[in-house]
Formats: sequence, structure tokens, C-alpha cells
Amino acid sequence: MNIIRLSLSTLIITGFLLLSSANRVNAQSNGVGIKAGPSITSHLKDFRFVSGDIDLELTPFSSAGVDIGLIFRHNISKKYRIQVEPSIHTMGARYEEGFELRGFNFQTESKTELLYIQVPLLFQISTTPPDRLVYGRQYSATTYHLTGGVFGGYLLNARFSGTNTGAPIGIDFAGEFSNDLTDQYSAIDAGVILGVGLESGRRNKIGFEARGLLSVLDSGGDTEFSFEPQNLGVVLAFYVII
Repeated sequence: MNIIRLSLSTLIITGFLLLSSANRVNAQSNGVGIKAGPSITSHLKDFRFVSGDIDLELTPFSSAGVDIGLIFRHNISKKYRIQVEPSIHTMGARYEEGFELRGFNFQTESKTELLYIQVPLLFQISTTPPDRLVYGRQYSATTYHLTGGVFGGYLLNARFSGTNTGAPIGIDFAGEFSNDLTDQYSAIDAGVILGVGLESGRRNKIGFEARGLLSVLDSGGDTEFSFEPQNLGVVLAFYVII
């Protein structure tokens, strides 16, 4: 939790400093902003956990996360632009599955929680409505855009936690657990992003985008056993550009 608080605090402070100096930026060619939104993430392949005589292979289901970051935009033209978005992004998956341990059957309700610093590099194609004046003022139309690009990520923290239940000696049992998985995952993640969105405004803009992301690297990092989960997710981002 200390890592999460420190990362978010650093990102927020940096964002306020950038926004406070945004008036010095030529709004016709560049912009800075803040984005935030929920995400739904999982693994493309099964999750594996090995510790002592425990060897689990679990089917991943979707889990909720969050994406918070900054936006640095450069407008190549009215139609084309590029963006860099340093972000704090949580990923992971949820598991509900039975397993056998030492001859006894158990049920797990658990999840992996992965915290990344992520830096997407994006190219966007936007619609370009004609310039219009309404009562002498520039009309602000809604535009729509397509997004494509790549991302790199660095893993800050990874945990596997939840509750196991069963009746190994005829008595109902429920035990909570929490394990550090940082050494089991690769420190580096990278992949591709595709998205679609809309925004409104002439200079200061508010917008929304839905995007999907998929790791092209195997995010497992343990050399002692096979583990290649690959992250994937859908992000719903709300943002402001000034």
C-alpha cells in the first residue's frame, strides 16, 4: 500500500505542476491533461502458483482495476495526433476453483493484484468538423477518434490473496492468505493498445475513450516453472485536455 500511495502522490503532484504551467503551451499544437477510469483485466492463459508442496493452476476470470495518469498530446494536424500517457495501472485476475492438497479437496476464492507504472505511446486519427461561428463565437463540436499504439510497463507490486475453504478432517475450514508474487512475475511488460473515443471542446477538451490492451510479452518471470499468463484488459478512460 505504501508503494501505491507514493506512486499516486507523485503522479498527482506532477500533474498539478504540468497543468499549472499549461497556459504557456500553444494549445493549437500541444496539450496536457489528466485521465482516470475503471478497467476490467484478466490473463490470457492460466495462472500458476507454486510454493513448497502447493502447485496450483487456476483459470482466470475478469477482475476490476483502475487506470490513472497524465496525457501529453502533440497535434500533427487537425486530423492526426500522438500522445504519451505515463500512468499508474492495476491489473490482475480473479479465481474461483477447486483444488486438491495433500489428498484433501479445497475451494479457493482468490485474486492476483498487479500494480504497474505504464507508459502508452499512441497515435490517433480524429474526425474534423468544419469551423462554425455561433453568435460570433467558435462552435465546439464533438469529434470522434480511433487510437492505436504500444505500451511499456514496469511492475511495482504483485500479490496473490484470498480465502481457501474445505473440510479436510470433517470440520469446515476457512483460511485467508496473502502472498508476494513480485518474483514470480516479470518486471517488464509490453503490448499493444486499440481504442475508440470522443471528445468535445475547441481548446480545452473533455473526452471519453474505451480501449483494449494485450501484453505481447509473457508476464511470468519465474525460471523454475512454466508460467506465461499474458495480461489483457479493457479500460474506460475519462479525461480533460487543456
